[in-house]
Amino acid sequence: MKGEIKKYDVIIAGASFAGLAVASKIKKGNILLIDRHEIGSFQSSACGTSVKMVKDVGCEESILKTFDALTVHTKNTVTDISIPLQFCTIDYKKFCKKLAAQNNADFLKATIRGIKDSAVVTSGGDFNADIIVDCTGWDAVLAASVEKGYVDREMLSFGIETEVPYEDNKLRFFVDPDIIKNGAAWIFPCNGTARFGVGSYAGDTQILKNLEKFVSSYGLKTGELHGGFFCYCLKEPVIKSMFVVGCAAGQTLPLTGEGIRRSVYFGLRCGEIIQRVLDNKISLERGLEEYRKYALKGEKRYADLLKAQKKLPALANWELNAICKGLSIGPVAKKAWKIYEGI
Repeated sequence: MKGEIKKYDVIIAGASFAGLAVASKIKKGNILLIDRHEIGSFQSSACGTSVKMVKDVGCEESILKTFDALTVHTKNTVTDISIPLQFCTIDYKKFCKKLAAQNNADFLKATIRGIKDSAVVTSGGDFNADIIVDCTGWDAVLAASVEKGYVDREMLSFGIETEVPYEDNKLRFFVDPDIIKNGAAWIFPCNGTARFGVGSYAGDTQILKNLEKFVSSYGLKTGELHGGFFCYCLKEPVIKSMFVVGCAAGQTLPLTGEGIRRSVYFGLRCGEIIQRVLDNKISLERGLEEYRKYALKGEKRYADLLKAQKKLPALANWELNAICKGLSIGPVAKKAWKIYEGI
């Protein structure tokens, strides 16, 4: 009833990659999962990630196409770079549904408005819990309502994408100011279609024309659009007694914009820690500290990627080509990937 505050053991705000991963690891307790959209119905990501991660969470059925290398296009050069970890494109809805089937949470479709007097406030009522997890994405609705300034709008990228009929066997990235300045473009092939996208590191939302020009260069027309902001500013993953996971904590990587793999793995670890708290194996305080240390373990390498992102727009084309050529050398690629994967 309106006005009542129902109590749960755990409330997870946000039911995309991070939130579903957290929920999948909590097998005991009274759990509430909240999102303003039905699970799997609102894709904002390019949905490219590692095959290993998809298999780790038992969602192989969502894989559309796999890749053993990525192809980088600069202004005048195309370079193939092998990657030790196979990547894939996934069906967002199918992935989310498969992962959601692994949790025992109640699901509430409602708009999340913030925290007031220790209660999570939503359009569907107010709810209390001893453990709260914010997985609401770049705007970190709960964390931002508790800590003013938690969301730094100067540290947001913005991407927009369309999926159109197109056959390709390569995962393509474009670093070319003729397509978009201070940003990148991509083509992620699926089955019979491909996701064409452009992203602005500066958070410029006026990039539809860039996308239309990019798509038309392949003789195609832009279809339905999806996308949005994502945060590349690694932030404090614990706010008071709240866990913050995924893009809400700025865990999307700078430069590459990779966020799914990190959101899922951080979510899984967060869920495991919460289950230990619920089982009285550790205190909530210890659980928060364990998660904090885990989430910040790659802080230095993350900072290095951010420096590279900031330097990228100033690089001459020959410098870009030289970097790509170096990464195309097997041993160099393996070493670079080891550093990248360790973030």
